[in-house]
Amino acid sequence: MPRTSKRPLPRHVLRIGERRRELGLTQEELARMAGFSTSLMAKIERGAVDPKTLSAQYLVGLARALGLTLSEVMGEEVPGDDLGSVPFTLPVYTSPEELEEGKPASRAFLAPAELPRGAVVERLAFLEVPGRWLATLDLPFPTARRVWVLTELRPLLQPQAVYLGKAQGYAAFFPHEALERDRLALYPLHPDLPTLWLAEERPEVLGLVRGWRVLH
Repeated sequence: MPRTSKRPLPRHVLRIGERRRELGLTQEELARMAGFSTSLMAKIERGAVDPKTLSAQYLVGLARALGLTLSEVMGEEVPGDDLGSVPFTLPVYTSPEELEEGKPASRAFLAPAELPRGAVVERLAFLEVPGRWLATLDLPFPTARRVWVLTELRPLLQPQAVYLGKAQGYAAFFPHEALERDRLALYPLHPDLPTLWLAEERPEVLGLVRGWRVLH
């Protein structure tokens, strides 16, 4: 039911807005991380939607994105609600140029439960596609939709892995199998880039893809 009274907001609702600002997030950024719409996020912060009425998926997503417990988000005691919780802050790069200069376009958060096994947090970053990258046609994540590709920026080699690499000065995504091909085609994810046809030449491995998020 929409909030119509002028009574002060409940403490747990105020805490959500306070925590978002502490993390330097906009409502849009927090909503995207939590997995729901910006309009729903705005309703939560102004008290039109009580967090208690959210689905379990949205509630857990919001708590993890904020680094709060379920008890703090709901304003009531929830047994065993520790989500492990303070998230890791990761840079988000939208182009190879930003990555090379170390100037991310924004930042995002990774819950402790989402941390890939064996990954070094300080080397993790989200790379946004499509963008100024090249790619093979057999990647496991979509390249026509907006995706954040979680990449560990160090040259690790693993069978059946997907890598970030470089060929002839261009950054590219390709699977492990590509390193064993005699000929390799890398296609542009941006209209200003060329298609590269590599004969015997193999791209340099710069990073290991650890996962991805399809953004809505």
